[in-house]
Amino acid sequence: MQNRKKLTASFRRLFRKNTDYREKQLFARWFISLDLSEGQIFDDEQEELKIKNKIEQNLHAYFFQVRHKTLLRKWYSWRPMAAAAAVLVMVVGTIWLSTPKKHAKLLFGKTITRAGERKIITLSDGSVVTLNNDSQLKYPQIFSDTLREVYLEGEAFFEVSKNRQKPFVVKTGKLNIRVLGTSFNVKHYSADKVMNVVVATGSVGVNVRGSKRGWLLSSGSQLLYDKLTADAYQNLVDPADYTGWKRNELIFKDERLEDICKRLERWYDIKINIHAVKLKNRRISLKQHNESPGTVLKMLAIVGDFRYKINGRIVEIW
Repeated sequence: MQNRKKLTASFRRLFRKNTDYREKQLFARWFISLDLSEGQIFDDEQEELKIKNKIEQNLHAYFFQVRHKTLLRKWYSWRPMAAAAAVLVMVVGTIWLSTPKKHAKLLFGKTITRAGERKIITLSDGSVVTLNNDSQLKYPQIFSDTLREVYLEGEAFFEVSKNRQKPFVVKTGKLNIRVLGTSFNVKHYSADKVMNVVVATGSVGVNVRGSKRGWLLSSGSQLLYDKLTADAYQNLVDPADYTGWKRNELIFKDERLEDICKRLERWYDIKINIHAVKLKNRRISLKQHNESPGTVLKMLAIVGDFRYKINGRIVEIW
């Protein structure tokens, strides 16, 4: 108890700058007795050494402002203890503002849509995400100082606020989609074989996680990535055809009936069974705006030459 009171009194004098050299040595010995090795403050030894040296210089300027040769010699003998003191000073926040903030824990939010539901999300940087049916977006409530990173399952249209110092990254499946400020559509449902990225404005960088493979897409470019074979294809398209869902439009351009039915299931919250195997690969083009499932199925049946029956939320096709 007596030692604690002594340290407390010395601590007060220390930061009033009226303590003597002996008390400074006392604090140095106390600092060095602490076990700070498990804090994992630094990423590597180089970063640790750089920050420690910087703090030592600041401590020297603070504690030893009297430029006397004797004090200067004593400072060099105190340097090993000052290094330990530097770590503690950083831990308790004395130089918190000068250290990287990448270690701060991010708090994440999550938005989920059900079949037949869409939502609009405004992120902390002002970027706007329109989330399509049966999708999920995970995102930090406040982005870090160096990166804006979100996680997507399903389909979404991104309108990203421009910030050249802080890239925006969408992680979905095996792909990382990196932009600075642009608008683009991403489609990746777990049941789909192909992932789809379409750029509406600006440019977008896409790479396969853990690989050197990458593509740079400009406005009007589409990237199709096969999840099974890892093959990728680039096309020039009309972005409006792939963002029609935002306008309540169902647009099918030479699509397989099986893929069309998956979209209809998410759009109308129904279940569709295709009983004739040959129909699954039949390709159909059709555009419908804000129509009922009965109307859309009727038009698809005419174009695709098949028959169907609706029983509540179950549709049979043959």
